Amino acid sequence: MNLRNWGSDAFVEDSWQVTSTTTLNLGVRYEYSNPLYDKDNTNTNLTFQEGVPSVFVGGSQGYPKGLMYSNKHNFAPRIGIAKSLPDHGLVVHASYGIFFTPVDQNTWCNQRHNVPFVFPETQQADNFTPPASLYANGLNFGTPVLGTGALPATTVSFTAFDPHAPAQYVQQWNGSVQKALGKNTSLEIGYLGARGFHLQRSHLINNAPPGPGPIGPRRPFKTLTFVPETALPPSSATDAVIQSTTFPVSTINLLENTAQSWYDAGYVNVRRRYSHGLSFLANYTYSKNLTNAPDFRSPMDESAIPQNNSDLAAEKGPGCDVRHRFALSSVYDIPAFRRAEWVSLVTRNWHLSTIYQVESGMPFTISVFGDTANSGTVLGENPIRANVTGKPVFGPGTRTAAEWFNPAAFVAPPAYTFGDAGRNSVYGPRLQSLDLALVRSFNLTERASFQFRAEVFNALNKTNLGTPNRFVNTPQFGTITMAMSPARELQVSARLSF
Repeated sequence: MNLRNWGSDAFVEDSWQVTSTTTLNLGVRYEYSNPLYDKDNTNTNLTFQEGVPSVFVGGSQGYPKGLMYSNKHNFAPRIGIAKSLPDHGLVVHASYGIFFTPVDQNTWCNQRHNVPFVFPETQQADNFTPPASLYANGLNFGTPVLGTGALPATTVSFTAFDPHAPAQYVQQWNGSVQKALGKNTSLEIGYLGARGFHLQRSHLINNAPPGPGPIGPRRPFKTLTFVPETALPPSSATDAVIQSTTFPVSTINLLENTAQSWYDAGYVNVRRRYSHGLSFLANYTYSKNLTNAPDFRSPMDESAIPQNNSDLAAEKGPGCDVRHRFALSSVYDIPAFRRAEWVSLVTRNWHLSTIYQVESGMPFTISVFGDTANSGTVLGENPIRANVTGKPVFGPGTRTAAEWFNPAAFVAPPAYTFGDAGRNSVYGPRLQSLDLALVRSFNLTERASFQFRAEVFNALNKTNLGTPNRFVNTPQFGTITMAMSPARELQVSARLSF
């Protein structure tokens, strides 16, 4: 692909000294970016008329070349206020802003995988009783045939996004109170909130209701048709046969801007400016993060697609939800020993840097390996969740590599049904790490210097367990077979600057 787009931004900002102790900052930003288009090729997308999808070719018959219509009303206001209370040694901050997300090029890259340029052929069968015909050709694909006619038409999947999708954006707001603790140290207590709107989600609009037998006959849309009078672009398959513009379809993965996210956090910061050879920043954050759809591009330990595409509300649950996090970074100038000249020469100008962090575990989803509901999925995804038995998830003997949670708390749902376990309802192991760096610089000349650096990563040699096996119908269910981070690592380096 050879994607192109252009954009322009403009902003207006002003700071107003309301009083000697109050400052108000106001601004507004306007952002415009036209949809990406392929400079060398034409791609296809879906348009909907009364809920029925049809295929259009970008840049033809009045449809947008970039496959979607541009958003021209992306105004992002910003406001901030700072209030000093000198009698109490306090400074209060508060702010609010709207931030639009940048263009995700992968959304357009998916469109290159559609007919007629590419034939993403689908072999459809019941997951429990695959027909013998599935293996008759050795799982090889035949000559691609577009459209119904004398020859058997190739059944293909189709990827699309809403051509009228609203812009994705996030509202953020925060407030904090700062207090000076002496000349060089300050304490800050604050709150941060964010809400994401019109975020992208995967919606498999052509999935079938759960049930036995082939999926194809149970799908809502058996075929897709190009809009009337469409001139088809060339195919990458030189042997492709074009019979008609109506073709059988399997999975339709529609990327919609309909998801939301919620984030709320309280935090405490302690800062010390460099003084007497020491500076540090310590932070503790307690937060909660929810979303009503997994991230299609980079899901965590869950499926990137919903379990039941007829009940998207059931997808609401924890997102990248790290409830507790503490981080400490510091730089310390190690005092030199001055008992003798040579001792002072060796021990002076050494600096010790540290980064320590500890955080609670990330959530993950208890799932079933395979489409046991037999309703449809996409390649590599396992969206069906387990059933909850009612037994304790964590009990005696759990939270170990051999058994992180109680496997008896979950069971695979009966065939051709969805599970009732919540999305991201179990939390994994915590993370703890300490990194150290010992550094000294030597001035060789006015313009040349030599630096020695010794570093230790994971200095505590802490075994941070990875994510437990989350598939209820596999032998390793509930166990942890890999570490989240490597063991202790030592690194020595030198740098000559001139």
